[in-house]
Amino acid sequence: MLSRFSVKYPYIVVVAVIVSLILGGVSLSQMKSDLLPEMDIPYLAVIATDPGASAEKVQTELTEPLESALSTVSGVAGITSQSAGNYAMVFLEFEDGTNMDSALVKVSSALNEVQAVLPETAGAPNIVEISMDMMANSYISATHDGKNIYELSAMATDDLAPRLQRLDGVADVSVTGAVEQTVEVRLSESKIEDVNNRILASVNSELEDAKRDIDEGEEKLAEAEAEIKAQQEELEGTQQETTDQLGQAVSGLTLAVSSSTSKVTALGAQLQALQAQGEALGAALEAAGQRAAEAQAKLEGAQSMEEAAAAQAELAAIAEEAQTIQDQLAEVQRQAEELAPQLQQASDELTTYQGQLAEAEAGSIAAASGFGSGQAQLASALATIESNKESLAQAREQYEDAREQAIEQANVDALVDKNTLAQLIKAQDFSMPAGYLGNADEDNQWLLHVGDNITSVDQLESLLLLSLDDVGDIRLSDVADITVVDNAGSSFMKVDGQEGVLLSVFKASTASTNEVSSAVNRALPGIMEEFPGLNLRVVSDQGSYIDLFISSLLQSLLLGALLAVVVLALFLRDWKPTVLVAVSIPFSVLLALLVMYFAGISLNVMSLGGLSLGIGMLVDNSVVVLENIYRLRGRGISPARAAVQGAKQISGAVIASTLTTLCVFVPIAFTTGMVNQMLMPFAMTLTYVLTASLVVALTLVPALSRFVFRSHKERKEGLFGKVKDAYGRSLQFCLRHKVLPVLVAVGLVVVSVAGVLNMGISMIPTMSSKTVEANMTLPEDTPKEEAFALADQVMGIAQSIEGVESVSGIDGTATLSMVSSAASDTGEEVFDMFAFYISVDDSVTTDAQVMAIMDQLVEQTSDLPCEIATMASSNSSMESLAGGGLSLTIIGDDRDELLRLSEQVMEAVGRVEGYTEIGNGMEDAEAELSLVIDEDALTREGWTVAQLYQNLADALSHEAASATIWMDGAQAGVTIVDETQVLTRENILDYQVSITDGQGETHEVALGEFATLEEGVAASTIVRENSRNTITVTAEVEDGYNNALLSRELEKQLDALDIPDGYLLSFGGELENINTMMEQMMLLLVAGFALIYLVMVAQFQSLLSPFIVILT
Repeated sequence: MLSRFSVKYPYIVVVAVIVSLILGGVSLSQMKSDLLPEMDIPYLAVIATDPGASAEKVQTELTEPLESALSTVSGVAGITSQSAGNYAMVFLEFEDGTNMDSALVKVSSALNEVQAVLPETAGAPNIVEISMDMMANSYISATHDGKNIYELSAMATDDLAPRLQRLDGVADVSVTGAVEQTVEVRLSESKIEDVNNRILASVNSELEDAKRDIDEGEEKLAEAEAEIKAQQEELEGTQQETTDQLGQAVSGLTLAVSSSTSKVTALGAQLQALQAQGEALGAALEAAGQRAAEAQAKLEGAQSMEEAAAAQAELAAIAEEAQTIQDQLAEVQRQAEELAPQLQQASDELTTYQGQLAEAEAGSIAAASGFGSGQAQLASALATIESNKESLAQAREQYEDAREQAIEQANVDALVDKNTLAQLIKAQDFSMPAGYLGNADEDNQWLLHVGDNITSVDQLESLLLLSLDDVGDIRLSDVADITVVDNAGSSFMKVDGQEGVLLSVFKASTASTNEVSSAVNRALPGIMEEFPGLNLRVVSDQGSYIDLFISSLLQSLLLGALLAVVVLALFLRDWKPTVLVAVSIPFSVLLALLVMYFAGISLNVMSLGGLSLGIGMLVDNSVVVLENIYRLRGRGISPARAAVQGAKQISGAVIASTLTTLCVFVPIAFTTGMVNQMLMPFAMTLTYVLTASLVVALTLVPALSRFVFRSHKERKEGLFGKVKDAYGRSLQFCLRHKVLPVLVAVGLVVVSVAGVLNMGISMIPTMSSKTVEANMTLPEDTPKEEAFALADQVMGIAQSIEGVESVSGIDGTATLSMVSSAASDTGEEVFDMFAFYISVDDSVTTDAQVMAIMDQLVEQTSDLPCEIATMASSNSSMESLAGGGLSLTIIGDDRDELLRLSEQVMEAVGRVEGYTEIGNGMEDAEAELSLVIDEDALTREGWTVAQLYQNLADALSHEAASATIWMDGAQAGVTIVDETQVLTRENILDYQVSITDGQGETHEVALGEFATLEEGVAASTIVRENSRNTITVTAEVEDGYNNALLSRELEKQLDALDIPDGYLLSFGGELENINTMMEQMMLLLVAGFALIYLVMVAQFQSLLSPFIVILT
């Protein structure tokens, strides 16, 4: 179908070809070029620092909380931690396919939650994303002929790094080896003592004034007490006299009242008797009046004279009786009237006497109350005086205590504590906008700024600490020496013997390595021209390696295409079909590049390797189709029909052949990890090339054949005929003697298998480079000065070797910063390891010459007290990716047992020839003093072990970081140094611990009262894997040996070891990667064979025929 369409509409094919060529060329110009494919490494590292902490303290307080928090992050497949002095590193391995951006957010969230439980002295944990971008894109050394290291450092920081960082694709530029300034506030014991003496003199004066006041108070109290006692005696005499007088008065008045009362009672009785008599007489008079009325009634009603006379006589008698009664009543009234005044007078006398008696009694009571109040007041005054006397006694006791305490505490020690000073400087170095102020009349607003930053040493010196009336102002300069110090001489960074700095250029994750390198290399000449005397030299450049690899692969690609064309010309002996096939090669490649561009595949070692391999295969389809068309045309078939039929006849075979090739790479899609990320670009590129070649063979070749084969002439067999005849005779011989070719084939298989089994395996092969890296290792206890002198000596030897153009050297501390800025923030100084980067000149053109330089360096430094290991610089970074050398991890719980097993493993490794520099990480073990606490004795003092630990940790720490200030246009950290009371092995047990008991009283107890010292050995680094302790035995592989082959011999040695239950040995590093790769490759091989078989079954329509091909 395709061939028919292509032959029928050849110009459509030509247009499609031209469009594909144009788009392919544009795609090639836009494609990124990198050393390796873009890999998403499923690892994150968390780094936390705790300055001054031992490895065990770091493990307990930093590592374990971090492990606990990070283990809950979803997607984490494994956790490996490393606890060392001052810092902890936790490596997180995530499951393949994990979104690392999402994982980064989750890890950051977990760290925010665990931050609260970390020690106060610990810094905030940093997250380092493990990726190919961790290694710098370029390393550039900088020296200056007319400037010292201070001026060069300022130039590198202020000018060079910013210029490079502004280049397209550059993410960061770090400066290594630059001199950094620090403001050191060192507490002065003599100055502090002088201030204390001034305060003590002031305190003594105040204490004397207090004593004088107490003495005067005691004298005044004594005088007041004597006066009050005299008043008490006088009051008691007056009280007795007054009481006697009032008693007599009360007695007389009581008798008078009694007599008056009797008189009033008698007169009252008489008056009452008279009143009763008067009432009786009145009643009798009233009765007489009633009888008189009755007699008058009788008189008026008399019927007779006798009755009238009798009534008259009765009236007369009644009248006489009434008169008598009236006379008596008048007498009674007269007596009563006479008696009433007497009674009134007697009552008035009684009232008077009663009032006088009441007044006398009230006076007696009032006098008693008054005298009692006076006595109480005097008693109260005496009690007050007694209380004041007690208060004065207490004041005198307090004075004595205060005098003793003042003599002891008349100092500024509490104020000049390093932590207090650090916080004070931070608080004073403050500048912040508080808000906006408006204007009532206008709409203007002003930003209100509060505070000013500290910008000079003078400001620090004049910082006010406190002000005392009698002492005056006490400033920071009164208690400390403030100086500006730098780290010059603390690191080693030289270029050809001259002090310099190293600029590490890190590319952005989306930038092309080659483009960034090109931009940097183009910018360097301009920068050197701008700063006369400045020398910038590229020490290492990934872009140059990429150029080297790409140019080498392109050369191989072009050479392969040329050779393919030459071979075709030799066998076809016709330039027309040769040109036709030659045209199909670049078209197939550009078409593949076009697809690669849209698939996001960069130009790297693996994708170009796929292209190179495809060059040798992509002509197969075109040659087969072309040959068949050529054959049909020779039979006299018309060009168009020959083109269509020739392509159609072998289209099935061509497609099947292509599919069988591609089937080998289809299972790569199911691999994981580094194998997938490394091989997928290779497989995809090869797939694109072969697919393009198939399309070209079934479209372009038939379309062009219609025009190329219009005329046809028979070609002579010549040499090719002789080859065919020779092949025919050999084939007839094999058919007559079938056993012989089978035996030869089996023999070749046996030899090949044996060769493969004895063949070494490496993750990444050795590659050539024009830069040699030499690593110098020194004994752990080598002093810094001797280490630097040896480094200078090695650098001089390297410079003297013929073919060496430049030598750059850095110490191990600087090497850490070359990985990434976060990875170097561990506070660790490394002076037992140095790295030298040796650039060769143009006279060195071959790998043999580079190896000769490496051998000469090792030979000429063999008598120095150090070990020199050399390698091509490109191999260094590649091996770091693959994990070169031997790494054998022992996993278990008991560290002592792990140490014993590691020593046995080291002995086993030592028995295998080819391993060198064998170690288990315990060579750096540090001497340790253990403080054994008597917990009962400490508890009796009211303290816990944790409180004692915190107190000792603060006492052993002599530095505290404070603010970072801007000074002379540069940042300078302020460090408080307190070495006024340094604890040593000799005086640690005499250290006075200030303990506050439950009653709030503070007293000091010597540490030796409840603690003893024991000596021991502590590991410098503690490694754990998934919360289990591990010790890793490492070794380097000598030149000429293969790690995989050596590991087979080592496994025999390890099998003889007695490994206890619960302990596990596992290979790591390069061997682990190789084993993982081989496991997946074996699965690929089996799956590839199965797919090839199925394709051939479909092609041959037979279940047995495919085995003929497969077994070959």
